[in-house]
Amino acid sequence: MTAKLANSLTVLAATRNGEAVLRQTLAAFAAAEPPDTPWQMVVVDNGSTDTTRKILDEHAARLPLRVVTQPTPGKNAALNAALDACDGDLIVIVDDDVLPDRNFLRAWSRYLQERTEHALLGGRITPYFEVPPPGWLLKDRRHHALMFSERDLPEGPTEAGEIYGCNMAVRRTVFDSGFRFDEAIGPNRDTPSYRMGSETEFLRRVERAGATAWFAQQPLVHHIVRERQWSEQAWIDRAYRNGLGRAHLMLKEGRQMRPPQVTLADRLRALSPFAAHRLPALSALHLARGFADEIAAARPK
Repeated sequence: MTAKLANSLTVLAATRNGEAVLRQTLAAFAAAEPPDTPWQMVVVDNGSTDTTRKILDEHAARLPLRVVTQPTPGKNAALNAALDACDGDLIVIVDDDVLPDRNFLRAWSRYLQERTEHALLGGRITPYFEVPPPGWLLKDRRHHALMFSERDLPEGPTEAGEIYGCNMAVRRTVFDSGFRFDEAIGPNRDTPSYRMGSETEFLRRVERAGATAWFAQQPLVHHIVRERQWSEQAWIDRAYRNGLGRAHLMLKEGRQMRPPQVTLADRLRALSPFAAHRLPALSALHLARGFADEIAAARPK
């Protein structure tokens, strides 16, 4: 793949049955201040059966939008299918449930010319709660990274694995050299217990090949969080998928296994009637369970 528009920006997103949030996301991109350089938005319809395609068609006149169809379910399959449609030198990857800051496009366009020695870049992510969450969840932000993909690091060099997937940018040269996303990992709504960490796996693989990473403070997205995403089942499911992904990544990279630690205090707090104590403890328990299940599944039969 080669750039069709020099010094240009592509925003890439995949969606599967995303009607609940997609309209908000597209409207926010349409309202963002356009960059001084050419830009396009590529959205992959990943086999949707709801009104996703209608929503995309509604926004075609408001955005420099190109729609790619990939019926095979899976975010990474969708992203891989869209790469040839991406014209930009810098490809900014977002989720279908983010609201970009008004300065988002201009902020990312700076990096077409700046920090060009870094092929991998990450931006800030803050949660946007559709309804007010419990007070304890707002006060105790220790779990926001795991549960809501919150990310805020100082401007500067970073390890590639510190970048989160709903606001990351990859220079075209990375894909030109043959890198693609691993379709055996990552979000897949047809497989609820999927391995999390698809972007981490990709970024670390590119980093091991010699690329370096930079964290950019100015590009900001607000990650939409719906009420069901802080339910007890959501804590359990997300922790379990995270455990699967951590173990898978360690196995793939040939690193020494370091199982997540579960303390007696975690086991006791998991029985607490108070959500502020119970949910983080359940998260620790099920993260360890996911890790153990992935290790067990990888053992020779």
